[in-house]
Amino acid sequence: MDIDIILEPDLTPRQIKELGLVAERYGIRALWTSNYFAHWDAFLSLAPLALETKNILMGPLAVSPFEMHPLKIANSLLTLNELSGGRAQIAMGAGEGNLEAMALKKPQKVVLAIREAIEIVRAAGRGGLAQGYDGEVFNVNLPCAYPWLTQAPPRVYGTAYRPMMMRMEARVADGCYIGCTPPEVAEAAMAHVRTGIERRDEPADDFRVNTFWGWHIKQDADAAYAESIRELPWRARLLDPEMINMYLNDEENTIVQKYKQEYVDFYFDPSKKVKNIPVEISRKLAEGLTSTGGLDAIDREIERYKLFAKAGLTEVALRLHGEPMDALKIIGEQVVPALKDC
Repeated sequence: MDIDIILEPDLTPRQIKELGLVAERYGIRALWTSNYFAHWDAFLSLAPLALETKNILMGPLAVSPFEMHPLKIANSLLTLNELSGGRAQIAMGAGEGNLEAMALKKPQKVVLAIREAIEIVRAAGRGGLAQGYDGEVFNVNLPCAYPWLTQAPPRVYGTAYRPMMMRMEARVADGCYIGCTPPEVAEAAMAHVRTGIERRDEPADDFRVNTFWGWHIKQDADAAYAESIRELPWRARLLDPEMINMYLNDEENTIVQKYKQEYVDFYFDPSKKVKNIPVEISRKLAEGLTSTGGLDAIDREIERYKLFAKAGLTEVALRLHGEPMDALKIIGEQVVPALKDC
């Protein structure tokens, strides 16, 4: 089981480089930059890291073809891949916050659109756009041969929350991010991924399966829970009632569904406290949907990651929040060695 890290979008390219250098020494497989609106560019921010490291993989998470045409995504990705000596990768999905910020609409056939986008980006790195691309949603009308490429093509992941998207991405991509998926449902998600792999037109060469997972382990357990609770509105498919019912009883779930806007308001403005959801419910969700707690919770979380590996995932991407270097030190010294042989 490999460990990746996902960084906050407000970190500077210099900070990303410093974190990446440390992550590489710890044996972290990959570093992902968050692609948010009104933040540092997720591709450009990786350029210093690409030039200063030798082994760690890197890429943006997640990039939507509805905010950036797949051909332009391919250009940025292939440029990063050349700069890094063949260590770039990308996760592509439908997008949420960025589309809302730009008032962009998704097409009706979202799965088809993401499939075409993945096919275009993968083809660009493999000489497959020399005759263009004729799609229903996306097209490349002029030949794009990319004669300047010198590196092996980058890995293209798709991001998925739903079965149909998982199956499609496993059929056409190089990897699948089964986003924010607790280990309790990882095996069911992997069944859809395996179905997609069986339907591929070409054999899957080292197909990778990842999941986005929040990391909130700190020396100060209270600070860890406070940080984790602020991120709760974005967990488990936006606190999908069926998903969080694994950790709450029906009465508790009803309370969360009625008042979950308070979590959203608290995220954007910490002065607006969560008043109507008891703190013990919030702590249950934090522990169930993320890695949250003091240092004494590390062994519990390592066992959780082993469940991901048992289900068939090849890596887990840990999303770092406040004080990322402190978090990276804990992960590098205690988590990575414990999962080396999983």
